Amino acid sequence: MTVPLFLVFNLLLLTTLAQATTKEIGPEASLCAEVNALTPGSELALRPGDYNGPCTIRVSGTPEGPIVIRAKDPTARPRVLYMGTRDNVLNIEASDVTLRGLVFGPTVEADAVKIKRGDRIVFEECLFDRVGGVSISANTTSSRGITVRRSEFANPRTTALYFGCHNGTQCVVTDTLIEGNYIHGVEAPEDEIGYGLQVKLNSTAVIRDNVIVDTKGPGIMVYGSTELTRSSVIERNAVLGSRTSAAIVAGGGPAIIRNNLAAGSWEGGIWILDYQRRGLIRGIQILHNTVYNNARGGIVPTGLRGDLDVLLMNNAVHAPPGIPALPKIFSATRFGNVDCAPGACFLQPERFDFSPSAGSPLSGRGQVIGEALMPKADFFGNPRGTPPTVGAFEKGAGVVPLGFKPTVAPNR
Repeated sequence: MTVPLFLVFNLLLLTTLAQATTKEIGPEASLCAEVNALTPGSELALRPGDYNGPCTIRVSGTPEGPIVIRAKDPTARPRVLYMGTRDNVLNIEASDVTLRGLVFGPTVEADAVKIKRGDRIVFEECLFDRVGGVSISANTTSSRGITVRRSEFANPRTTALYFGCHNGTQCVVTDTLIEGNYIHGVEAPEDEIGYGLQVKLNSTAVIRDNVIVDTKGPGIMVYGSTELTRSSVIERNAVLGSRTSAAIVAGGGPAIIRNNLAAGSWEGGIWILDYQRRGLIRGIQILHNTVYNNARGGIVPTGLRGDLDVLLMNNAVHAPPGIPALPKIFSATRFGNVDCAPGACFLQPERFDFSPSAGSPLSGRGQVIGEALMPKADFFGNPRGTPPTVGAFEKGAGVVPLGFKPTVAPNR
């Protein structure tokens, strides 16, 4: 009797899972040797302590059975260290790898993790502490399916997250998810910019529910794509205090920027920049953001001319006296935005409570053009009204955290 193929597949999968094991090691073991002895579906649990790098992961898992390197005890996380300058703490040349609950850093110049090749690589609940190079970089070869979730990047000495190649041709990094992270205190040498995170030309990402505070350069920057089918989404982030640039920078489109708080930055809240005059300012939607007290403007255009495919809708924008909140160049594609005079819109913005105040001009004043465009929930996951409130906050919701943000269901 012939056995159906789906039964053969299920038997093989069950056999693989049955063979999967969890091995526990301490700092006295060779981390690199133990990692590269793993098989698909296996886990390596690290006891508390310091483990030596550098190491290159060359063994892959499978989509159904990734290899997992994790903390044995999430409350006493193991640290992977390398104080040299000739390598990175961890190189990844493999697919289907998960790192969970690990600490990296400090380092002198080395990247903490460099993805040299591989797909479906996941970082969860890790800490990157005073990393001298890039905390996580993927800028060597093309990759897809990188996830960075619920991790902290504390006092990076340069850009924290760097995905894609600058020219957009040598490599592209797609289907990236950067979610629920806390990035703070980004420094950089005088000749470097110091981003919170950047997604290079032709690379794409969903960037949501992150808190990014006190960066030297932009908190978030996307460079757009030469193909209109490739778009990044930036939503429900709190980005505050870029010291030399803007909170969020769109150097090109397509991009959807919605439900964000962009506050207290030097160059502006949301900066739309025709980076290197590439002519990629199209397919950009800026919807339901709250932009507050940025030194040089609210939503700021630079180097733009002609007819632009940029939609500004239902943004609540405050700017200091004498500084423009909303750009005139987009007058033909502006709907439902509110220029917030001091004290007119928000409950207690000086305490980071951007709830609509009593009698706020934001409440119920939003416009709707095409349901597909409009977010169904606000910054905190509260359902939108009909008509919606202007800005990122639909109703009173309390103080925006300057740390990890409460998890929000992925309801658009």
